[in-house]
Amino acid sequence: MTKTRKAREELLERIKTMKANELLPRERDLALELGISRSGLRQALSELENERVIYRVRGKGTYVSDKQISKRTFITSFTRDMTERGLVAGTRVLHRAQALASGEVAQDLDVPEGTLIYSLQRLRLADGEPMCIEHVQLPAELFPELLRQDLDTSLYDILQSRYGIEIAFTRQTIRAVVATAEQRRLLATGRTAALLEVTRINFDARHRPIERGVSIYRGDRYDFTFNTNHQN
Repeated sequence: MTKTRKAREELLERIKTMKANELLPRERDLALELGISRSGLRQALSELENERVIYRVRGKGTYVSDKQISKRTFITSFTRDMTERGLVAGTRVLHRAQALASGEVAQDLDVPEGTLIYSLQRLRLADGEPMCIEHVQLPAELFPELLRQDLDTSLYDILQSRYGIEIAFTRQTIRAVVATAEQRRLLATGRTAALLEVTRINFDARHRPIERGVSIYRGDRYDFTFNTNHQN
C-alpha cells in the first residue's frame, strides 16, 4: 500500500469520528500526523473531495461533508409556510436588478466590495392580501441568469431545482419596526400598525452565504413560533 493510499485510509477513519461540517486540521498538521508529504496529502484530499467526503472553502479550510444536508431543507419557504397555515401564497415582483455589493451586504455575503450581486424585492401575498415585503440579495456568480427566471414562485425551489443549491442553516434577527409610508402603502396598513423586520443570512452546506434577506411582515397577520430544547 502506497503512503498516499495509507494516508487516505487513515484520513477516512479520522473523518468517521468527526461531525458533519467540522473543520479538519491544517494541511501541515495533517501531513505531520499521518507521516506523509504535503503533496501526497493533497492528492488524498483531492480524492476524498471528488467523492464528496470532504469539501473546501477558500480561505477557511477543509470540512467534513454531510451528504444528508443536500436532501433536507431546514428553512421553510414563504410558499410552504403559507400553505401549512391554510393560505394560498402569492407573489408580486416589485424590483429586480444587478448591483455591486458594498458595506453590510458585502460583509454578510462574505464577498469583496464591488462584487456583482442580484437584488430582488417582492411583495408576498396570502389569500391575495399583502403579508410581507421581501428584499433579498444573492451572489451573481452562484446563480447566473437568476433574474431571467420566473420569480413569482418560490425562490428556494428555483435555487434547488436550477442551481442545485439548498439552504442548510440560517442566521436571523427579528425586531419590531415602525412602518414607513411606502411600507404602509404596500402592506395596506395604518399608521400605528405593528411590523416585524426579519434579517436573515442563509448558508449552504459548504458554509457559503448564499442569500441575504430582509423581510417586513405585518404583525397583525403573522407570527413566529420557536421550538427549543431545555438544558439544565
